[in-house]
Amino acid sequence: LAIILPNKRVNLFIIFVILLGIISGSIFLMILNENDKTLVINQISTFISNINSNNINNFGAFKNAIYENLVFVILIWILGMSMIGIIINIFLVYMKGFILGFSVSSLFLVYKYKGLLASVIYVFPTSIINVIITIIISVYSILFTINLWKIIFLRDHTNSMGKFLKKYLLVLFICLLLCLVSSLSEAYLIPSLLKLIIKLFI
Repeated sequence: LAIILPNKRVNLFIIFVILLGIISGSIFLMILNENDKTLVINQISTFISNINSNNINNFGAFKNAIYENLVFVILIWILGMSMIGIIINIFLVYMKGFILGFSVSSLFLVYKYKGLLASVIYVFPTSIINVIITIIISVYSILFTINLWKIIFLRDHTNSMGKFLKKYLLVLFICLLLCLVSSLSEAYLIPSLLKLIIKLFI
């Protein structure tokens, strides 16, 4: 793990931001007014109904998923090469956790304890892969910014920026491959598993 994520402090910070986002997303759902909660319930119910009736455009879902994942990863990667971008990146990581917390809590809101099964299917493996992608790309974006800061302002040339840039490009390539796996899972695997869970338990 230390080879993939070389800085424990940055690793823990990113994990903390994601967890904070998940908790915030769950709490946000609880404090919504009744009209907004009803809207969320209707959207979840429609989504589950579409899955149950095979009314899902898998390829369309794949295109949307791959687009969103690629934009997220490439944006964080690019912003990591500027010192100002680190603040935006931290916010993007927080929002990733927020959306996950909100989505899982929404399933629980609609289907109560039965929704836990649907939540588990929703989280594994797609959301887990997405969290791993988020941790890897955001950790390296922060490390890139730190190295850039040291070179520009502290005149510290002990770490070669060229060497780190090669590693940074490799990380981008790995995360893009993981995005492909995650998007395929979200578009094809998750609907099938959710349909099975719906038939058996919901």
